[in-house]
Amino acid sequence: MANETPTAQLQRYAIEITLDDLEVHKASILLDERQDGEPVTRITLLVNDPGPGKDTWNFDAVRDLKRQLARKATELDLPSTSVTLVPDSQAKLVESFAQ
Repeated sequence: MANETPTAQLQRYAIEITLDDLEVHKASILLDERQDGEPVTRITLLVNDPGPGKDTWNFDAVRDLKRQLARKATELDLPSTSVTLVPDSQAKLVESFAQ
């Protein structure tokens, strides 16, 4: 997809990721600034809820997901990344803040 912007490429890349019990359903990418003025790529991911009886996802899967996204952002010449995971069950709550 040569005509895609780097943020669109990162978004497409993110929604193709599945690790352990962690599956990305949607991704939002925003180029922003940190409080100190440094550029940042903010990545918000809508993911499946943790498995039955679990409060959160597998630590290694979350770490690997963040590493893969950081590597891809670097490859695309995007600023450092900040990743937020939103479970499916919280999607409506998060959408209410966007209005």
